[in-house]
Amino acid sequence: MSKIQPINRVYMPAITKQSYGEFNLYGKLKEVIVGHNQNLRLPRLTEEIRATYQSVMQPDLYDLCEKAGGQLLSEAAPDFLEGLNREAEALIQVYQDFGVKVHVAREVSESEIATCQSSNEFTQVFAAEPIWVVGRNVLENVWASDIAWASIAPVRELHQPFIDSDSNILHYTAPRPTTARDYIYEGGDVLNLGDGRVLVSTGSSSTNTRGSEWVKRMLEHDGYQVYVTEVEDTGIHHLFAVMCIAGPKLVIAYKDAFPEGLPEFMSDFDVVWTNREEALATGPCAVMLDSQHIIMPEETPRLNQRLEAKGLTVVTVPFSHHAKLCGGVRCKTSVVRRDIC
Repeated sequence: MSKIQPINRVYMPAITKQSYGEFNLYGKLKEVIVGHNQNLRLPRLTEEIRATYQSVMQPDLYDLCEKAGGQLLSEAAPDFLEGLNREAEALIQVYQDFGVKVHVAREVSESEIATCQSSNEFTQVFAAEPIWVVGRNVLENVWASDIAWASIAPVRELHQPFIDSDSNILHYTAPRPTTARDYIYEGGDVLNLGDGRVLVSTGSSSTNTRGSEWVKRMLEHDGYQVYVTEVEDTGIHHLFAVMCIAGPKLVIAYKDAFPEGLPEFMSDFDVVWTNREEALATGPCAVMLDSQHIIMPEETPRLNQRLEAKGLTVVTVPFSHHAKLCGGVRCKTSVVRRDIC
């Protein structure tokens, strides 16, 4: 087992080249991938989709899928797509203003989609979904259904040069589920606290118990202390949609997802609680630009003011259209490089 070594307040199992990966969620951001909007095809509401995602789909998205499932968003709701594009451009501009190198994941071709899945439903809007990095550990997602498998390639190929050039990197792919859906792992259910501890959640619509135990084993090989917790089902998908690490000992969290308070092993964290309106507007799904600056949706003014009172500088972007697709700024962003501290 690797020995965790502290550098300032951050724990590192091994130093990677060019500061690849995320050893914490608040060091200076250096390089990101942003998801691609243009080829979003609305899912058909099959029995499988209804059983898995109905409880976490925003009403506007559910209604749109009922009316236009299987159609490209550009054909079914061009105004909605324009809104997504405006929000993506605003986010990219913020990153560039702070000196962050931005890649936009290339568009996946129809032939790639057809090769990877039997249905036509597809999205690559949210670049964080295919790959989640904890320190030097690259954890690749495998979805329970065919939907979105093809979205892995454009994100992976932008991470791949870093992975290939550094023998320290550990690249894992989650076990593919059987038809019994035995393994379900999704990266949005893993949060690196930055001090050698990692929180992994299970939930009714995302990572299940076996999936959480898999990622726990992978990270414990590298010396991390991994804690698995069951998050209350609030109709909001993924841990990072109800909790954000906003500094070495500061967390944003949605109260209803943690009715008993934060897990005991996070008792040393200060918490800014959000209400349901702010959580649905993706307030807890934020991205730190550095230890002092955080990107937040402009639709959460009360929460933004409370973060300012904690000493953070809040940088806002419009994100209401992405919120209707159940995704926030962090969902949109796959982090390639972040400074260690």
